[in-house]
Amino acid sequence: MKIYISSSWKNQENVRKMATKLRLDGHKVYDFTDRECRKTPEFPHDKRPESFDAKKHKSYRLHLESAPQLYAAVMNNQEAIRWCDLVILLLPCGNEAHADWGYGVGLGKASIITGHPREGDYSATHLWADKIIDDPEDVYAFIRENY
Repeated sequence: MKIYISSSWKNQENVRKMATKLRLDGHKVYDFTDRECRKTPEFPHDKRPESFDAKKHKSYRLHLESAPQLYAAVMNNQEAIRWCDLVILLLPCGNEAHADWGYGVGLGKASIITGHPREGDYSATHLWADKIIDDPEDVYAFIRENY
């Protein structure tokens, strides 16, 4: 099975751990934190442009376009989501990871959400997932039994 893991750079250690375990089970895994998977240079959140400020920046689009590396990374992720059979959203994570997961759901990809959101956060759209698994360690057995 081809699997895309969507999460946050702040969750890099857990993404790598999950990718490694899934590969040991024979799956092909796109791990955005792994240089071997990406076709673009590493571009973690802390290296991205400052947050958009309508008072400071004239145009949201121009603000986004001011970082060509960001565009390349996002397009690379989009390609990987189209490639995969299953999208895993590994919580906690932010808007971009949720957008990647939602794109996969919209394409009709199987999806799993695992982990827990940050305290006080939730998204009713998580109900779109085929399965919500509280403990990431339980994902492997679920995939073995169901895919």
